[in-house]
Amino acid sequence: MQNRVVTRRTQFSSCDECRRSRVACDSQSRRSAAGKASAPCTRCRNRDRDCTFKWIQDARAGPSTRHAATPPKASGRHKRDARLLLDQILVEESATAPTPETSPIHSYGSTQNSRHESLEEALPEQVSASPDSETHPLRNSRSELEWLQTLYRQNFEVVFGSWMGRYSCPYLFGQNDLAERYMAETSKGNQGSSHEQSTQQDKKRDDLIGQSLRNTIAAFAVRWLPITSSDGLDNSHRIQTMWRQARRDMLRIINRPSYRSMLSLFLFALTPIPMGISEDEEADGVSGQVCIHAAMQMVQTLRARHRNLQFSGSKVTPSSSSIPMSTTPESADTSSFINAENIAYWAAITFDTSASLTLNCRPLLSSGLFGFESEFTWKLVRTCLNVFNESSKSWCQGSAEMTDERANEIIAAAACWKLMGWKLAANFKEALRDGHDESEVRKALSYVSNSWKEFDATFRPFLDECYKRMQFLAQQTKLRWFSLMLHSHLSILMVLDTIEVADRYDLLADLKDASIEAENTVMNALAFGLHNTMTLRRSIDSPSPGLSHERTARNITFTVPLLAIDPYPHHIVASVQLMRKAIDRDYKNKKVTQDLYDSLNSTLESALKHLPQSSKSIQAARQKFSAAPDDEILDTQIAYRELPALLHG
Repeated sequence: MQNRVVTRRTQFSSCDECRRSRVACDSQSRRSAAGKASAPCTRCRNRDRDCTFKWIQDARAGPSTRHAATPPKASGRHKRDARLLLDQILVEESATAPTPETSPIHSYGSTQNSRHESLEEALPEQVSASPDSETHPLRNSRSELEWLQTLYRQNFEVVFGSWMGRYSCPYLFGQNDLAERYMAETSKGNQGSSHEQSTQQDKKRDDLIGQSLRNTIAAFAVRWLPITSSDGLDNSHRIQTMWRQARRDMLRIINRPSYRSMLSLFLFALTPIPMGISEDEEADGVSGQVCIHAAMQMVQTLRARHRNLQFSGSKVTPSSSSIPMSTTPESADTSSFINAENIAYWAAITFDTSASLTLNCRPLLSSGLFGFESEFTWKLVRTCLNVFNESSKSWCQGSAEMTDERANEIIAAAACWKLMGWKLAANFKEALRDGHDESEVRKALSYVSNSWKEFDATFRPFLDECYKRMQFLAQQTKLRWFSLMLHSHLSILMVLDTIEVADRYDLLADLKDASIEAENTVMNALAFGLHNTMTLRRSIDSPSPGLSHERTARNITFTVPLLAIDPYPHHIVASVQLMRKAIDRDYKNKKVTQDLYDSLNSTLESALKHLPQSSKSIQAARQKFSAAPDDEILDTQIAYRELPALLHG
């Protein structure tokens, strides 16, 4: 056999971006197919980037040219600042946290490098030679990331934190000695004895989970950056980069159970997919629904008190000792089971119930149509309703007695029962979707109707008193009231939509009053969210007059509609679309005049315009809203031919 010298084949066909990411590049095949001298590859075209081949030019030019073209390295200070930008999201850091230079999270090879590159791409393109310049990208970006953390607290935690408080979480209902602690601040997963010392591996895992949570919070809150910035810069690239980084972080924590990992997964599921993300890129990674299911599995793992033998085709986990539980009331008050697990479990139940209703999937943490009545959680919710009824008897009805504290107590208690309404609505959809017996369908619908009647009888009078006193209540209370009224009545509209899709108009008689009330309340809530505002104050460092090396803090005030900073914009989009159907139906049946029809549609369109415009779903909803003339839309409403008579008699 002849000796043959095998030379290494050098392929000069990949662009700079594909070569750096080590993925296949189809630029050469696209050039051949198009018959052109140059054509961008599919990856660069989808990401709206320049498809360049600078590395090929440098390779052919020889080593001397490559070395001469190498840019000088950045100073150590600037490299550290670029690495620490996302580390500065949380305003309050633990004093014992490791420094970024020695943190184990920075030893994850290519994953960490890609994070730094993406972060640098997200920075503004204006780079000043002086670090003290007002447009210095590192300093401004650090300030913006801290501002994102503030937005997260003032918007999401104001609403969701109230749902986890002692007047809404059924496990803590009425316990004044327990603070409304948020699960992000609780213990980090199931731990053994408190006397055990954390190993270096546990420390590395803890740092990684904490970093991923900060990245996810930034990606979640960056939607509000355009409406709270005065620089006029285009933030679309920054929003896309933070979303991509947060999705990569989901793969880092999805197999590391902890309550902070669970919160990160939930937050990413609520993070809107930004404009500029192609359908292919959206399908390449984990989706929001996958994150929700992974978080549910995480909750079950964290709450397990016994570690029995577990195995699958890829791994076998042996049994382990049981984790001790609190046995006395004194120990229960300070145990992580009360302060962390119960709040986290109620949060997971909230997400699980919402997903089963809005995504048409079965619940993972509780029973569905059959068996939910005997579950401890929903029994507690009914008990909380009775406790509220008893405690509210001593209140003097009247807006003069409605303080801010009492209003928040009413809103939180009503939010607890609202989740029961969502649960029953999801059960009804399950009965109709899975083809259960007619008796089960009717029974599930009666539960929905009765839950609405109980909400209307127990909470509606007090909520109306809150509305009368609204101008004297805090702006956070207004935001909570708006979210409650919209979400509680949205479930009724979704039930009506389910009945319409299934062509079961014979079921509408049981929801006649509820449907009219829901349409009126949702429309009024949208108008309330547009006409009432929230004021946000942001502190920005600026150079002192005449002193180039000293900086002073100046406050900038932003006033935005409540609807614009609601942490659940997808619920607003769903409300707008369902209300558009109802308005078209009434207009076709001459129940509203042309002027009223135009006014109502103008309110709905204005609601969509004030939502974060970086979201793909919001942009799609706006295009759908104004896609066809009114007469064409009305001609397509064939499914509503029988609906008006059944709804309004």
